[in-house]
Amino acid sequence: MTIAPIGWRKGSWRGLAFVSLGHEAAGGRRGALHEFPGADTPVWEDLGKAAGRFTLDCHIRGANHIAEALAFFDALNAAGPGTLVHPWHGPMQVAVASFSRRDSTDEGGYSAFSIEFVESGLPAPAAPAEDTRAQSRAAAQAASEDAAQAMAGDFDLAGAQSWVEEHAAGIVAAAADAMAIVAGLQGGIGPGLAAIQAHLGVLPADIQAKLRDPLALAQSINGAVQSIRAVAGSSIGVAGGLIALLGFGGALPPVIGDTAARSRQRSNQAALVQMVNAAAAGELAATIAGVAFASYPEAVALRDAAADALDALETRQADAGDDAGAGLYAALRRAIVRDITARGGTLARLQDYVPAVTEPALVIAHRLYGPDALEAREADLVARNRIAHPGFVPGGAAIQVVVPAGLADG
Repeated sequence: MTIAPIGWRKGSWRGLAFVSLGHEAAGGRRGALHEFPGADTPVWEDLGKAAGRFTLDCHIRGANHIAEALAFFDALNAAGPGTLVHPWHGPMQVAVASFSRRDSTDEGGYSAFSIEFVESGLPAPAAPAEDTRAQSRAAAQAASEDAAQAMAGDFDLAGAQSWVEEHAAGIVAAAADAMAIVAGLQGGIGPGLAAIQAHLGVLPADIQAKLRDPLALAQSINGAVQSIRAVAGSSIGVAGGLIALLGFGGALPPVIGDTAARSRQRSNQAALVQMVNAAAAGELAATIAGVAFASYPEAVALRDAAADALDALETRQADAGDDAGAGLYAALRRAIVRDITARGGTLARLQDYVPAVTEPALVIAHRLYGPDALEAREADLVARNRIAHPGFVPGGAAIQVVVPAGLADG
């Protein structure tokens, strides 16, 4: 394992890492200056040390910098003081006095922050812990209801030609197929297909009936998406499948033409795609709320993937002039980022470790962790790295080891 050099280390705010190449610090003494009549010498009354102020210019870059910057932005806006791991001064309790953010596409893309922290001294009084899981589930429920109401107003087949109705039926059938694939990949092929068919009705007659009642169809789409978690449970795999479902509609050919029928066909397609995406987004938030993460990297990877996908949908709806739809995705993104950040901060990190020579996993576990829970540590090391024989861990090759959150670099 590597040890950060004295005088500099990777910085973090509320557990979220950043890189800083420079900083400024300000301090001084509080006091009152007394100037008396007839006296040539003033008197300074010392009232104690002034609160320290620390200005950091930092940046976040990399393939997932957009999602990481969004999480960092939310953490900077969070109420109350928190723990800053200052790259030069170490851990301290501070509050965010002000900050600014600048995004750039240069050098592969990065987000730069200039932050002024003010020393807060003692930690703030303990507040009741937020139930971020419950907040995510509530956001998911609200999103499902709002999306259904929106579709009821946007989807319309009244007086439409038969081919417009057939086109909409084809999109519903394609959505059912996509949901069945997600459920099937999670081991719910039999019950998953049955549940989805029960909600969407893959029989043509059933589809035609539901197409005439947009609100009922929207509720069926919600129920079909929710059935995926019902048959497969809450897991990283289910969340990954729902993130894939957020991309539904991207492969559908655009509707070309400016006639009234084509305009109706195009708006109906957009309404159906938005309904499927919104239902998947709401269920993603509810699913993540039930995931028990094994490590910090696992939590961060899911957070970034979900935030990126939801951010893309938010942009799509905003570009289409649908502020309510964009707001739906923004609310779910914030709920997911807040939930994973709150629960992931205390999780173990993973770090590379290179054994100098070939030796048993038990020896490595004892060296890294000591005698406590030694067998469990050995078993985790063997399973995590798929070591063929626990008595012979190859020397000179990096393996991943669990590091408690408080000890990991950055």
